[in-house]
This record gives sequence, C-alpha cells and structure tokens, in this order.
Amino acid sequence: MVMIGSEDTTGKEGEVNSLEQDVAHDIVGNYIMVPNLNVEKVSKEFQILVGQNKLDAALSLLVNFPQTNPQHPMITFQLGYVLSLKNRLVEAQGYLEKTLQIAPAMPGVIEVLIPILNKLGQTKRVEYLIKSALLIKPENSSLTATYADLLYSTQLFESAVIHYKRAMSVNPNEIRAQANIAESLTELQRNEEALFYIDAAISRNPRSQQLRFNKAFTFFLLKKYKEGWQAYEARLSQEIDEAPKRLINIPRWKHEPLKDKTILVCSEQGVGDEIFFSAYVTKLATMAEHVIIETDPRLVSLFSRSFKHLEVYSYSRRISGNQPLYNYSWLKKCTKYPDLFVDVASLPYFLEETHQKPVTTTPHLQGDINVTKAWKDKLKEMVGKKPILGLFWRSGLYTSARKHFYPTIDLWGPILSLQNVAFLSLQFDDDSHDIMLAKQLFGAEILKAEDINLRDDLDQTASLCTALTGVIAPSTTTAHLSASVGTKTIIMDRTTTWSPTINNNQDAVIPSIQRIFPPNVDDWKWTFEKARSVVKGWLKE
Repeated sequence: MVMIGSEDTTGKEGEVNSLEQDVAHDIVGNYIMVPNLNVEKVSKEFQILVGQNKLDAALSLLVNFPQTNPQHPMITFQLGYVLSLKNRLVEAQGYLEKTLQIAPAMPGVIEVLIPILNKLGQTKRVEYLIKSALLIKPENSSLTATYADLLYSTQLFESAVIHYKRAMSVNPNEIRAQANIAESLTELQRNEEALFYIDAAISRNPRSQQLRFNKAFTFFLLKKYKEGWQAYEARLSQEIDEAPKRLINIPRWKHEPLKDKTILVCSEQGVGDEIFFSAYVTKLATMAEHVIIETDPRLVSLFSRSFKHLEVYSYSRRISGNQPLYNYSWLKKCTKYPDLFVDVASLPYFLEETHQKPVTTTPHLQGDINVTKAWKDKLKEMVGKKPILGLFWRSGLYTSARKHFYPTIDLWGPILSLQNVAFLSLQFDDDSHDIMLAKQLFGAEILKAEDINLRDDLDQTASLCTALTGVIAPSTTTAHLSASVGTKTIIMDRTTTWSPTINNNQDAVIPSIQRIFPPNVDDWKWTFEKARSVVKGWLKE
C-alpha cells in the first residue's frame, strides 16, 4: 500500500487538487509579498509550463528571466518546487530553505519541503519544521495530517490515528487524512475501520486510482479476494508512478474465451512478484492455445525449464523516472504472434481467483536437478549430515522507509540457537558484520555459499534452495524463489500480510510458504518463537 502524499491537498467537494494546481491557483496567484508585476508575470507563465509538464522550460524561465529578482521568495519557492519535480532534491531543499528564511509564513513551502527532506532521510528536520509550524497554526489540517504522516513513518500508528482524526475534525474534507488513517488502521489490524475511511476518501475523490489501489490491500486483509483483485487493477493506471507503459499494438485480454488464441503474459513489478504470480500461468495455459511469457532476464532459464511447452523471452525495458517502459519489437521472434496480452499480476483477477483452495499443490518452478545434486554434495562436505537452513534477513533495498520490514540479526536468537542445525546465508550484499554478530551473540556460525551470484543468477539460486532443508526470510524475492521450487519456507511479516492464505496461514498461491505474523505489529520476539516451533516440526519429519 502507498501513503497519499502531502502533495494531495483538498480542493472543492469531490475533487483533489494536485500540487501543480495549488501552486498555480493558490500559492502563485495569491501570495506576493510586495507587488511585483515581473514576478506575477513569470509566475503565471511558470504555472502554465508546469501544468504542461514542461519542467525544463519552467526551470529555464525562472533562471533566465532578466527582470526577475532571484531572491524574491516566490521565485525561490518555484525554483525549489520545479527542482523537486526533476528529482534534484538537494538543490530543491536549498531553495526552499532560503524561501523559509525570507518568508517564513509563506503558504505551501513546508508542504513541498517535507517530502524532499523525507527522501533525503532528514527526519529530525522534518519533525522540527512541522512542530514549529503547528505552534503557529495549530488549526492547520494539512500540517496536522503531515505530522500524522511523520508518526506513521516512524511506526507510531496509534499516535498517527489520533492526529489524522484531529486533522479531520478541523477539516472533514481532508482526503489525505482519510486515506492515510486507513493505512495506520491496517497496520493496527483494524481492517473494517480502515475500509470505512478509505471509502470516505474515495467518495470525495472518486477518480483517484491510488485510493482504489490502496483499497485492494484492505480487501485482501478482509479475505474479500474477488473485490480485492478487481481493485488491484488500479495499479496499472497512469496515475500510479510505477505503472508500466507498454509499446504494444495488440489488445489486452478482457475475459473473452482463449480457445484458439495466443496470449502474451507481460512482465511487471519486481522479480519476487513475477515469481509469485507465475504460479497462475499453468492454469492459463489450459485455457489458451498458446502462451508466451515475458519476464526478467534473470528468470528466463528457470521459467523455460518450468514451463516447457510455453515460450519464454526476456523483456526489453527501460526506466523513465519511476515508470518502466516496455518495448515489444522482440515479438517477431515468437512462433506465433499473440492475439491478446495480460499483465502477470492481473491473472488472479481474470482467472476469478477466490482462494478457497491452493492455486497448485506441487512446485510450479523447477531447479536444475544436476545443479541441485552438485550443491547437495558440496553442502554435505561442509556440514556433514546436518539439516541446513537458508537465512535471509535484509532486502537489497534497505532504505529508512523499508528497514522496519526486516528483522536485524540480533533478533534471530530463537533460530540461531537451534542445535544440530547448519545455517547458510542467502544474502547477496555484504553480510560479514551480521555473520560476525551472530557468532558473538549466539555462538552460531552462518556459512557462505561460494562461486554463486545470489542476486543475479536466480536459476542457480533456485537449485541451491532446492538442496536446503528450509528457508527463513521476510517477504523477499529469495523467499518466493525458494518456496516456488518446493523448499519449505517461512516468511516472517511484521504485521498481517495481504497475501492470500488458507489452512492456518499456508500461502494459497505457493503452498510451500508458511506465513508467520504476530498478534501485535512489530512483535518480532513472538514471530521468531513461532518460527522456531515450526522449524522444530520440520526437523522431526
């Protein structure tokens, strides 16, 4: 789920103004410290250019207009704003901080500056600015909602809920508070309340696809899978920054019969998601005459072996900003040109999945049996006949906004204190400090696999995982890969997962996964004790 950012501010009833609109209609038009026709003229031209997404022209206008005072707060503000849109965050911060020095009460500056500071990891500065502003304007609903966002980002969900409600008491139309209180309530596992607030936000902004996308996860948590997968389609809207853009000239599948049709399953999202949703491909293949799979190049070998009668090709993709752009000139290599395409994460929706039973009862991916045998022999030389647990504790994308999803090595005591078990690191980053810490804290030796690229050689990593007794990890590519080849896998979540589950938290899509999440958010001690008991069950088998 995605928090609605501070740039989404309340307009008239039923609408949400973007920051571009606010800059154009409110801030730029209404706040001129000293009447200045040149500044007013430039500001009007600036708002038109930004509204047309001509960011380079807007920036050039501000920098090169000869009759404009470059120290005027409106100019410095606009410079900071357009630089933030161009992701030149440090420069943007400089101009916005200068604006605050010149005109500390200028509307909108803090609202633009705070997301930049968050991206730059300057949490203390964010907290200081918000608290200072609220002392001056305690009834400012937007600032109160922004403070609640800060509390959310620091995992203080109860306090965040209180401040979102305070913002709504001041301004009942504060859509950002309605949307983001739902995220906090979801973290607190108060899902029915979350659904109430997300519906309230949607009723005031019915065109928002981001809100509908967020609502999908609430539906999943309430086990309303039909509604959830339908709402999940909103992820493909161009309103969503990461939504794929496909340069393709064939129609998208719309539930029509697939008999005598060739369908292209298109890549999207991350590698872990591709692995997860590829579990539905086998069912799709029973419905269509022919299936072509587009995927990450690291998965081509694995998918080709696993889906023997299907065609598998690497995507041709580049990233523009946050948006992936897919080119399909490679389709001419296919034995049959596709009649239709479908995005891989849309398969549960089009297949009308309700998760009353597992999608599959056998592993849907297959490692190389010869490579697996070689790994088994190598591991036996290293540890003898001991069972081997693969451990993964930190994603490669370990940012301040994401690190709370990943339990640090000092929390792994209940696992690392297991006797007569060997441990193998599946980390693909530098884990030497963590391995040393595990030895110091728990006397546990975590082994490293040599001569394998665990990040990029996913085919060999899959074969390695097949050679292990089990894998324990947060929700990551490694965990999904391990489970997809049939290795018993524990996925530890910090709170209730949106992923469909059946049979006492067995994953409904990849049955080798057992998901463990605590009764209270971030209770890693409970989670690890539960994982320990599950592993003991494995070892008795």
